[in-house]
Amino acid sequence: MLSNKIADGVFKKLGLQKNNPGVFCGDWLGSGPVLKSISPIDGKVLGQVRLATAAEYERAMTRAEEAFQKWRTVPAPKRGEVIRQYGNALRDAKKDLGKLVTLETGKILAEGEGEVQEMIDICDFAVGLSRQLYGLTIAIRARAASHDGTMASARRRRNYQRLQFSRCRVGVEQRSRRGLRQFNFVEPSEQLR
Repeated sequence: MLSNKIADGVFKKLGLQKNNPGVFCGDWLGSGPVLKSISPIDGKVLGQVRLATAAEYERAMTRAEEAFQKWRTVPAPKRGEVIRQYGNALRDAKKDLGKLVTLETGKILAEGEGEVQEMIDICDFAVGLSRQLYGLTIAIRARAASHDGTMASARRRRNYQRLQFSRCRVGVEQRSRRGLRQFNFVEPSEQLR
């Protein structure tokens, strides 16, 4: 009950709903299965995300590839400025995002905010790199073989595999958090009050 009251306030501040589409590619999509976000704090459903169908996933990846073709023509310092703005937006919402991480993972509040701080640090790092590229390109080689021989197809397959892995990891993390409660660790909900 407590986590649901806190979640309602955090959701409102972050512009989230109880039911959310799970894919964005210029438009919000998600007509696949529903994934429930269950708080390991009390086992209650915090919200739901409607996942992408295979067709929606392909549409999102195609749009992402098109956007990348445009984005890579933007000079690095201008891309860095956009990332700086993302970092500032994360800073502005750090406390609420930290609470959301705590509610979804069962981490203590300091760890939840620490996760957000890591994103902020990565943004700051990327901004610094945007001023140091000197025209160099770091080559990344796809390890996965694609079915049609393109890098884009290999990237799609890897991303879909990561999505499947992350779903599995969330379930494992939730089960392990429930198991840790028996050792009388401080409940994260106590820090949210």
